[in-house]
Amino acid sequence: MTPTSSEALEIPATGGTYALLLACAHSRTLRIGRLGDRLVPRGWYIYVGSAFGPGGLKSRCLRHFHTLRRLHWHIDYLRPAASLQDIWFTLDHVPREHLWAEMIAGWPGAGIPIPRFGASDCRCRSHLFHFASKPGFAIFRRRTLQQVPASVSIMAFSAAAPRQARRNAL
Repeated sequence: MTPTSSEALEIPATGGTYALLLACAHSRTLRIGRLGDRLVPRGWYIYVGSAFGPGGLKSRCLRHFHTLRRLHWHIDYLRPAASLQDIWFTLDHVPREHLWAEMIAGWPGAGIPIPRFGASDCRCRSHLFHFASKPGFAIFRRRTLQQVPASVSIMAFSAAAPRQARRNAL
C-alpha cells in the first residue's frame, strides 16, 4: 500500500534529513542520469537526502512513493528497480545528510555501488550505500546517537504499512 495523497503520509511538511531503506530483488544495469549506465546489485540500499524546500519532508518523501515521468535526482532513476521499505527521518533544522552519509559509509558491510550518487553537489563519496543484509532502524538510531550526538529525535515510517509511523527519540 502506498500513500496516494500527502494526507496519507504521516511525515510532517517541515524541513529535515531522511534516509530511504530500499530493497532491490534483482541485479540490473540502469542509466543514472549523467552518471551513465551503472550496475545495481541485488540487496539492500540506504539513500540519504534532505528536504528543506517547499513542502519539506512530506513532499520529498511522497515523491519517492511514485513512478515519475520526469526524473530529476539520481534516486529517481533507481526507484523503479528498488522498492521503498522504510523512511528514517529527523525534523532537525540542521541538515544532517552529509554526516549521515559519512557515518553509513563506515558501517561494516556498507558498499558504495555508484560513486557520487546523490552527491554531485558535495564532497561526499556517495549518498547511496549497498548492504547484503537488511540494515535495521535500531542500529541506525543507535549509531547516529553515538556518532552525531547533536541529532534530535529520529523517527521511522514503514512504507510497507504507511499508517504505522514510529517515533523513537534519541
